[in-house]
This record gives sequence, C-alpha cells and structure tokens, in this order.
Amino acid sequence: MAQRSSGFDISKLSTASKILLGAGVLYLIDLFLPWRRACFGPFCASQNGLAQGVGIINLLLVLAIIVMEVLVLVNVEVNMGTPKQRLQIEAGLAGGLLLFTIIKLLIGLSHVYIFTFIGLLLAIAIGYGGWMRWPEAQVGTGMPPPPPSSPGGFSA
Repeated sequence: MAQRSSGFDISKLSTASKILLGAGVLYLIDLFLPWRRACFGPFCASQNGLAQGVGIINLLLVLAIIVMEVLVLVNVEVNMGTPKQRLQIEAGLAGGLLLFTIIKLLIGLSHVYIFTFIGLLLAIAIGYGGWMRWPEAQVGTGMPPPPPSSPGGFSA
C-alpha cells in the first residue's frame, strides 16, 4: 500500500519559521490574558493585551505573521513580490511587533501583570525569529536568473 503525505510537514520549515509560528500563536493567546491589573481595596480590575490602540496593532501584526507562516507550511503559493521581499516583509513585521510590545509595556507601566512580561518574552522571541529571517532574505532566496537567450535573433 502506498502512503499518502499528510498535507504539511513541519520538519521542512526553517528554524526562523518554527520560532515565528510557535511564538506567534502563543503571543496571540497571551494578548487575550490580563496584562494590567489594579486593585482598589477588595475590588480588582484587569485589562487584556488588546486594551488601548497599541494592543490592536499588536494583534494585526501577529495575525499577519501567523498567516504568512501557515501559508508557507501548507505550500500555498502567494504572489507577494519575490520570495526575498516576502521574507523581508515578515522580518519587518516581527521587528514592528517587538517595538509595539515595548511601547505597550511602557504605556501601561503602572499595574503591570505577569502576562505583560510573558508577552514581552514572546515578542523578543518573535523579534529573534525575524532577525533570523532577515539573513535568509539576503542570501539569495530570490528568483533564479533567466536562461541565456540564443545569439542570432529569433528561434522557433
């Protein structure tokens, strides 16, 4: 009996892709957990990572990273410029996510909660995955050069 492939294979992903996908999914989950907590006497209130405008930006950035990695995982061909440009875009998204997570931490510095720091650690991991992704874009994963044309004009 012939065996069928299961559709996608995680072992064919690069280390940067594994970091971006794994940390991205965990970061997405962490955004819905309480990042700020304040207690006034017996009453406590909390805000998740999506509160304020910066949290929404972080949500959109992490969703873009996850979608790009899932498309690579399931072998969907996406025409987004050259492969080099796609890798550069993803590295930029990872850097942006790290930057906006630091901004989110600094904006809500009072009453930070444990999931803020977990989110920061995950954003650092995503930033590292983007940093690993950038040299992949520079190495030359772009399109191969066109074949040389035959000298002497037209050929049939």
